[in-house]
Amino acid sequence: MVLGMSYASAHHNFAAHYRTEEMVEISGVVTEFRFVNPHARVYVEVTSSSGNTEIWMVEGDASVALRRSGWSADHLKPGDQVEIMGNPSRSGANMLGWKTLRLADGVDIGGGSQRLQERLSILDASLSQFREQRGQ
Repeated sequence: MVLGMSYASAHHNFAAHYRTEEMVEISGVVTEFRFVNPHARVYVEVTSSSGNTEIWMVEGDASVALRRSGWSADHLKPGDQVEIMGNPSRSGANMLGWKTLRLADGVDIGGGSQRLQERLSILDASLSQFREQRGQ
């Protein structure tokens, strides 16, 4: 008898939901911060160019990854003024895949869904340095 096991990830393909080739910036007031897996979510009240208010759902990294970066569930609070840059929703809904998040005092606290790209760039730089040292 042969038994096999495979690992299935329930995680969605980011590019299937967000336009990764585009960046949008929104600014507004945090109405809710959900420090959860698989993605933390920030709900932001944004005033549109026509003067109407809209609620945007902004999806970031998983709470476990954010926690490793020093975040906690009280990192953002309702009433906090934020600027968020991210990839817009493919569906046209008021949603962003967040890349950077800046507080009203100008402090950029990151936490977006670019962790993998950051890690890969560090690994690529380390691998290049290692190859240089070995003369490869």
